[in-house]
Amino acid sequence: MQLKQVRNVTGVVPQPKSAPPVPCVAPHCKPVGNDPAVCKEQEDKRSRSAERTELAPRVGQGFFPLDEELALPRGRNLTSLQHEHLVHLSSWMPFARAAEMMQRLLGVQVSEASARRQSEQAGALALAVQTVLASEPFASSPSVSKPTKRLAISADGAYVPLLKGQWAEVRTVAFGEVEPSTSPAGAQEVTVSHLSYFSRMCDAQTFATLADVEMRERGVRQAQEIGAVTDGAEWLQGFLNLHCPQALRILDFPHAAEHLHLLIQALQQAGLVLPDDLLERACHRLKHRGPRLLIWLLARLPAQIAQQEGVREQVGYFLKREALMQYPQFQAAGWPIGSGMVESANKVVVQARLKGAGMHWEPSHVNPMLTLRNAVCNERWDLCWQEIEQEQLRQREQRRNERATPRLEQMVSSLMLSLLRFRSPTPKPLPPPPRPMAPAATLPGSSRPSTHHPWKRVLACRPKSIAKR
Repeated sequence: MQLKQVRNVTGVVPQPKSAPPVPCVAPHCKPVGNDPAVCKEQEDKRSRSAERTELAPRVGQGFFPLDEELALPRGRNLTSLQHEHLVHLSSWMPFARAAEMMQRLLGVQVSEASARRQSEQAGALALAVQTVLASEPFASSPSVSKPTKRLAISADGAYVPLLKGQWAEVRTVAFGEVEPSTSPAGAQEVTVSHLSYFSRMCDAQTFATLADVEMRERGVRQAQEIGAVTDGAEWLQGFLNLHCPQALRILDFPHAAEHLHLLIQALQQAGLVLPDDLLERACHRLKHRGPRLLIWLLARLPAQIAQQEGVREQVGYFLKREALMQYPQFQAAGWPIGSGMVESANKVVVQARLKGAGMHWEPSHVNPMLTLRNAVCNERWDLCWQEIEQEQLRQREQRRNERATPRLEQMVSSLMLSLLRFRSPTPKPLPPPPRPMAPAATLPGSSRPSTHHPWKRVLACRPKSIAKR
């Protein structure tokens, strides 16, 4: 087949000989002279009409029904699935890294600022849903189908960096099912599995209220046995009193060992000479025989030593928490004596994402990111994203109704004015009939009184003197 060259303003295109000629594309510029390849810009031509023109009315924001049917995010150039992947990646890694992974995996270019903004917005939606659920009565929440036999609870706090060099405490509570297991050496051990977490940056009272969402999810009120391993802080005791007052309370053994170390240091500074291996022997005895000997020795310290600074605080710490240090009984009952699950939660849930190198957070953005971290670490991402989409649609419908209400009121008022304009005018009331004129009091042409003069009228009541006659 022979080809021929067809030259036009769009270039040289090879065409078959038998094919019909290809029409030239109309040029987007005005040719100069006889050479079509040289063009000049079109002149700006204005309308020559002398009619008066008016400004077009301002157009507000609208919605496209297909966007809602396809669940397209409002104001974004990503599909719903791409948006979900972006937020999911951002909950695991820094925003710049998440944007890079979107380019590598999906071929979608997203900036770091867009990844940050969309992730924080999605986290705020999930946070709003959980906040509303926490305020609902307990009876309205679905009950757990299979209550946990033995449930372990542990809570603690960790600090995250904020803007302007500030730090804030993030409180975390961890839940897990206690199961006995056997080590490779054949020894009996205690394992905590099926872990879940709840984290918020707030005060202790607010945290206790908001954590009710995860309490219901894990069926704390339906659990047969509950063991709470904490560091003995006062806010943790109030937290347990609110949600599970029946829980068996255990002082975290590493915290008890740390306070033993502080006590020994304080006693040495007070002038007592103590063996070098005293800390090791005291921890071993506390773990396997309980706090009875320790409490007995602390109660018999000389008054001048017990009242010194450092010693007094540690003595009060152990005397107040004697019931929480019955470690032989706790281990025999199959309970853990360490709060390792919440210590690991501080690293995995909070610090791994919010305490990276160079990270400083706006305080209002911490809780949305913690909500997303809880969703991925609890393996409930699909449920969390479904709640995010539903909350997004609800807020969109609410904004639409808020915008439509003034327009509807304006339309109703315009309609009423139109009806009043075309309504037939109301007839004016008839004037009252004229009163009959009183007859003249004088005779015509003179000043003499007529019969209708007031002087000629008969009195309605005669004087009494005349009446007696």
